[in-house]
Amino acid sequence: MTEPRDGDDPQWPSDEEPRHEDAPPPPDESNWPERDLTGESADSADSGEADAGTDPEEDAVPPPSTEAGESWTNFSSDSGDRRSWDVRQDGDRRRPTTAEQAVPWLIGLILALTGMVIVLLALIFVGPDGTGVGQSPTPTVEPSVSISTLPTASPTAVPTELPTATPTPPPTYGALEMVYLNRATAAAPVSLLRRDFSTAADPTTVAQAAQGVTAYTWAPDGRNGAAIIAGNVVALTPGEDSRPLADSVNAIAFGIDSATVYAMRVVRNGANDDASLLGIDFASGDTEAIATITFPHVATFPDPALRESQFVDDGGLVRIYPTLDGKLIVWILAAPAIYRIDPADGAVTEVVRRPILWSPDEQYHLDLAETSGTVTTLALRNRAGSTIAAVEVSGLVSHVRWAGSSNEVVFTLGRSSPGGGVRQDLYVWDLVQGKAPSPLTSNGAAFGAEWLGVRQVWLP
Repeated sequence: MTEPRDGDDPQWPSDEEPRHEDAPPPPDESNWPERDLTGESADSADSGEADAGTDPEEDAVPPPSTEAGESWTNFSSDSGDRRSWDVRQDGDRRRPTTAEQAVPWLIGLILALTGMVIVLLALIFVGPDGTGVGQSPTPTVEPSVSISTLPTASPTAVPTELPTATPTPPPTYGALEMVYLNRATAAAPVSLLRRDFSTAADPTTVAQAAQGVTAYTWAPDGRNGAAIIAGNVVALTPGEDSRPLADSVNAIAFGIDSATVYAMRVVRNGANDDASLLGIDFASGDTEAIATITFPHVATFPDPALRESQFVDDGGLVRIYPTLDGKLIVWILAAPAIYRIDPADGAVTEVVRRPILWSPDEQYHLDLAETSGTVTTLALRNRAGSTIAAVEVSGLVSHVRWAGSSNEVVFTLGRSSPGGGVRQDLYVWDLVQGKAPSPLTSNGAAFGAEWLGVRQVWLP
């Protein structure tokens, strides 16, 4: 091995500079000398490890040969601008060709296109409930899907917003809008009318018949009502024809849910009377027997005309009070007790008194006291029992009902007429102003008013 010249690095010659003049030529131009892979430098080789008297030509080991073929690949077609692949510096793994480098990209592109096709097929053939088309238990008709362009990136499923039904807003009512019973003349049948007394508009007829309207009830939400005509219950919805709900009933009342009409049917059973409570679904008319109360039959007789008119206006022989807890209090004149009935299971319990009507805010109630049968005192009391306001009116008061504001009450005031008959008119008492009650009607044949859209609070 020759000594390197001063200033030269001991390195392998490249193709661009000639070999050292003392270096022996390679045995074959296609074979390059291998790197010194033993880690020994040129200095250690000349340090005297070989004997000085040894003949270099006899001990020299010929360089190993490489496989035939090209040992380099140009980086580009312009090989003059860039260095060729040097296996001594770059290793003997050659650089892949352009075609070989393009193969992974082609495979990735094919996989991406395949994925997009699968996603598009899934979007087309997946049902609205997330299952495949034809797997939905209830087939539905969906609008057709059209695809105008293919996505350039992975498609993202965007949920379609289906139209939702807009809830119907609750109806609004006038300040003094009510339904009430009325007779056009003393001999005319009783009709059910509707009117807002805060306006000058005339009343509208809700129900009328030749037999007259015996009794009625109105839903707390103000939307529907029911009436007893010739002993049968009919459903009343403004703007629609009446329809039958039940027959041979004596009393009715809407539940606090505004969906159920409760009816009492009293029939003679030998020496007894059977009073059955029925639950009627207002929308469908489906009827369910909830409970039956049996008691000895007792004959009844009417009171004098003014007292009898007051008695009928307050509910008559059979009365149903829907209490705020969802139960019902049933009062029957001939029965030995007052009954509390649970509509959920039909359980019947005897109680000692009828419920008390409180204001909608549950802060006040009215006490009625009669003097000589011709004067009534209305006393407004709070929860502590203290009297807040009181007023006297000439006549008998019946069918007291609260306004939704808890600031007014409407009631029927009955008086004896000079001809021996009875005059009944509607009055409203403004509890805030503290004035005397004001008349709403003056024809002498209006009674039993109910505020529209107001739930009356009966508490046990």
